[in-house]
Amino acid sequence: MFKVQNTKSGVKATLTGFNTQELSNKIDECKNGECSCSCSPEIMDKIKNIEVADENNATSITITGDVDKNELEPMMKECLL
Repeated sequence: MFKVQNTKSGVKATLTGFNTQELSNKIDECKNGECSCSCSPEIMDKIKNIEVADENNATSITITGDVDKNELEPMMKECLL
């Protein structure tokens, strides 16, 4: 499952069937500008914080910043899945 929704302060994604640590490592690479996918620098600049947590057999990714689901979901699918 891959579910993305808007929140008051950004976006929250919930993924099942993935290793939380692997996803966290991929996100760290994107935050550091070292990822191999097409992370948009303009979008990454809008992000203030990214938190990754393991919750109830799923991985929760909370992204805080001036972003919405429509711009992040395609980038997340390409980079994380």
